[in-house]
Parts: sequence; structure tokens; C-alpha cells
Amino acid sequence: MNEQHNHQNVESKPRLAYEISPEMSSSIQRAELILSYIINQGLDINEELVSIVVNSKYLSQKKEFTPEAEVKFRMAYKELTKIIKPVTVESLLSSRPKPIAGDGAFEKVLGFVGMKERNAFSHISARGYTIGTIITMIFLLVVQIYFYIGSTRLSNISECELQLEEKQNRLNELLLVKEISEDNNAINNEYDKVFNSYLEIDNKRKSNIEMLSPWTRRVRAVTFTGAFKTDTIALNSKNSGQANTAIVQEAKSYVWIIGVYFLPLLYGIIGGFTFVLREINEEIKNMTFSEGSNVKYLLRILLGAIAGLSVGLFWGDIEHTSQLGLSNLSPMLLAFLGGYCVEYLLQFIEKVANMFFKKYDPENSSKDKTQKDNENCNKNKNVNSDNKQ
Repeated sequence: MNEQHNHQNVESKPRLAYEISPEMSSSIQRAELILSYIINQGLDINEELVSIVVNSKYLSQKKEFTPEAEVKFRMAYKELTKIIKPVTVESLLSSRPKPIAGDGAFEKVLGFVGMKERNAFSHISARGYTIGTIITMIFLLVVQIYFYIGSTRLSNISECELQLEEKQNRLNELLLVKEISEDNNAINNEYDKVFNSYLEIDNKRKSNIEMLSPWTRRVRAVTFTGAFKTDTIALNSKNSGQANTAIVQEAKSYVWIIGVYFLPLLYGIIGGFTFVLREINEEIKNMTFSEGSNVKYLLRILLGAIAGLSVGLFWGDIEHTSQLGLSNLSPMLLAFLGGYCVEYLLQFIEKVANMFFKKYDPENSSKDKTQKDNENCNKNKNVNSDNKQ
């Protein structure tokens, strides 16, 4: 009788209840978010898991949470995270709109004044990458157009110089003929035509140089390189030929710098942005985007810039002699592909590096030597055995 009475007293004692921690309260809220996602997506789930989450919520509100209930909840939470993979809790939180605390300075800058909640973090990030892509594309377009103008004028000047050289040679030949027969009308007429053509080509060359001069001044203004020697030379009319030559040489150096450094860098960044926009669209659609994805995407854009610049430098060393005109479209395309498919570029570089360093690695050379010695020993043994037979 006493034992039964004591047993009844033990069962009648209330279980130990305690107030849950803020971390546990946050976990319960996240579990509710996971349940909502599972139900909306129509995924299979055990009814017991749902019951544990719901009971944990009401026990926490009544402050009747027990250690046994916490253990059950944590095990259920683990099973819930397995069900929603590859979606994570962080990606679900990033896909939810967040309430706005107030109309502060930050909210005014982002245009959230008067709104009860701001857009989901994933949508804000996608908007930021889209704006970054548009700004980079506009800047790239401006630089590309400016590069095309300068390279086209330099190309025209080079063509005019070649034509002037041909005309000058022909004039010299006609002068020799005129000295022999001064009364030859056909030679005189041809000489006049060639001379007039020479003047037209020379005027065309000078006009291209005149248009090229403000082009170089604008590049200097943007790059903050200050006044150049051509400005002082151009003031002296006696040195106009020297000034024209200096302008052309300066423009060639600027065109080479833009074509090797700036444009491949920008094309690499655009390639990185293109990859990011494609990936972020898939992650938002699959609800796998999280705050940690931004770090991955920012590094991807940075790697795209490095890949584009590397392609430009590599191509500039190989094709240093052909830096004008449309020939520069090839490195720009490679820079874009390098920024978009940076993994393949890095794999290629890694293979080349491994081949190079493996060749000069003393450990590998000793291994190869040992392997060759063993092969020679085996051959000698086989030969000796054959001879004995």
C-alpha cells in the first residue's frame, strides 16, 4: 500500500517547466516557416512531425516547455531540414519580405518610406545585381564607342600614309619622265592628277589628325594625366609635322592601353554579371538563395574581372603589332567568355601550371629516374633469362 501511494505521488508531481531561450523561440518560428513551405509545395511529411512543432509552439507560449519537449522538437527540426533540401532555412528567410522598423534615413534612401514591409532580401539582391549590370554595360558601351572612334581615325591615318607613299613614288617616277620629255602632255596630265590626289589624301590625313587631337585630350582629362607635350608643340606652326606625329603616337598608346587593359576588364566583369544573373534567377525560382550567396556572387564578379584582365594582357603580348580596328574584338570575346566561364579558365591555368612545375620538380624527376632504372633492370633480367634458356 505504501509503495502504491508513493508511486501515485511521484506521478502526480508536475514536470519541470521553464522559459525557453530566444534561440529556441527563433527555432520554433523557423520550424513554422519550414512547415508552411512543405505544405505549399505539397511535399510528403509525417503527421507526428507536424504535431511536435505545433505542440512546441503552444507549450512555449504557455511557458510549459519541458526538456522532453525540447528534445522531441530538436529531432523533429532536424528531420524537417532534411525534407526541404536543397532549400535551407536561410534561403527561406531570404525569400520572405521583412517588416520595416520605421521611416529612417536608410528607408528614405531605398524608397521604403510609407511601406509596411520591404521586399525580400533575394529580390533586393537581384535588383542590385541588375543595376550593377546596367551601369557596367553603359560604361562599357561608352568606352567601346570611344575606343572605336580613336582606332578608326588611327586606321584612316595609316591608310592615308600608305596611299601618300604610293603617290609620292609615282610622282617621283613621273618627274624623271618629265625631265626627259617635257612636252609630253599625257605625262603632264597624269602628274597633275596624281599631285591633286596626293593633296586630297594629305588633307584627309590632316583632318583625321585634327579630329584625333581632342580625342587624346579627353582621354587625358579622364585619366588625369595632365598636359602633354603635343599641346606645346601644336602652338608652334613651324613644328606642325612634329605635332601631328606626336598626336598620332599619343593616340596609339591610348588605344593600346584601352584595348589591352580597360575593355577586357569590363568585358570580364560583364561576363561575371551575366553568370550571376543567370544563377540568381534559378536560385530565386528554386528558393535556394541565401545571404551567403552574395559573397559567392561578389567573388565571382571579381574573378571575372581578373580573368578578363588576364586575357587582355596575354593577348596584348601576343598581338602587340595589331592593336587597331576590329582585330581587338577577339580578345574582348575571350575576356567575356573568361568572365562567364571562369572555372574552365582556372582549370586550364592550373593544368598548365602543374605541367610546368611538374617538369622542374626534383621529386618528380627523381621518381621518373627511379622508374626508368627499374624498367631497365627488368629488361636486363628478361634478357638474361632468355640467354640462359
